Amino acid sequence: MKQCPACLTTYTDETLRFCLADGSILDALDNEQSTMVRSSSARPAEPTLVLGKDATLRVDIPTANNTNTQIPAVSTPAASGNMIMKIVLAVIGLGIVAVLLVGVAGGVFYYSSGSGGQQPVNNANTRQQQWASPTPTAKDDRDELRDQIANLEKRLDEQKKAGQNSNIPQKQPTRSTTSVTARVDSPSDGFLALRSLPNSEMGERVLKIPHGATVSIGACGPVVAPVKRKGRWCQASYGGYDGWVFDAYLVY
Repeated sequence: MKQCPACLTTYTDETLRFCLADGSILDALDNEQSTMVRSSSARPAEPTLVLGKDATLRVDIPTANNTNTQIPAVSTPAASGNMIMKIVLAVIGLGIVAVLLVGVAGGVFYYSSGSGGQQPVNNANTRQQQWASPTPTAKDDRDELRDQIANLEKRLDEQKKAGQNSNIPQKQPTRSTTSVTARVDSPSDGFLALRSLPNSEMGERVLKIPHGATVSIGACGPVVAPVKRKGRWCQASYGGYDGWVFDAYLVY
């Protein structure tokens, strides 16, 4: 027989070494040991648990019920990588859609503005080409009129030297299709004569153009050098009359 020295619990199982109540080492008791009498102040002894040699000791240990315990989900690197890839693809898709919308809006504006697929024209280059190289037709026309005026002046000089009448009909040069404006500058006489022929002696005076008046000038002949001023005989129009003026007294 064995007894716990702390709680004085007695055990008949000789195989036990520790107290089942407090774990103290059990002391062996002799059968002839005198009975101990406790005072009234001592705590009452707990009932003695007597177990046979073949009895099985069962101790129930309370365990927590973890059946409903949920393990928090942990995001794996693969899941994070997939999310980043989805975000990148979404951004690329939005960029492509934005570019397409801008292109469509630009095309609508281009056609609505009236361009309508026409090729843009470089006006600056066009003007430079027009100024740098006039059309051959215009150049030939000026040269031909100048030659016609020179031939007319030559025939008039021959008539003057031969003493022929100025009333002999002469073939007039073609009127120029282009003209410029000029202002009469003849302060001494106060006028410029508009004549029927490009010659001061052979041509009759049609009218007097006042000093400071504006005259429309067409084609001109070669430069001649009279006594006072050198100039050219030019086709002129003033007040509804056509004739010839000497441009030495004109300011262009």
